[in-house]
Amino acid sequence: MELRKATTEEGQTALELLKETAEWLKSIGSDQWSDVLKGEDKHGLIAAVKRGEVFFFYNNEKQLAGMVAAWQKPTEWDRLLWKNIESSQKSCYLHRVIIRPRYRKAGYGKELLNAVKVEFENQVDELRLDCLASNQRLSRFYIENEFKYIGRSKDNTGVEFELFSYKLKK
Repeated sequence: MELRKATTEEGQTALELLKETAEWLKSIGSDQWSDVLKGEDKHGLIAAVKRGEVFFFYNNEKQLAGMVAAWQKPTEWDRLLWKNIESSQKSCYLHRVIIRPRYRKAGYGKELLNAVKVEFENQVDELRLDCLASNQRLSRFYIENEFKYIGRSKDNTGVEFELFSYKLKK
């Protein structure tokens, strides 16, 4: 397994992975990331690729199995959701944690998170991520992968999200 920073030329590939996942989510009845299906990039994935904040995850056969965006500077979204959670630590905010639909249920999600932990172990003190509070399966997945449940928070529209943290050992 390999985690590799996406190159500036791979921005479109990152968007294609996101769109593939948004289509899969739609097929199972979720409208999460539906903005991508409308051609929007409201979370600035292309810009994140250019800043070196998007990582591609490859399986042992060198196939692109997933990706993750990792921001060491919190976005407006991060500040909104985490506003009531204090931290004197240097944190990295994970977004767009994706395992491509064809590679699901093969243990790649765990491998991706482990690779991210290794990638950032000497750069930050904590990894932070969030997910829809209604997605209990994903919440369990994060807990099973050693992320600590921190609490719930709401976005500007009142939608609830669960917050998770993983303390990196230095």
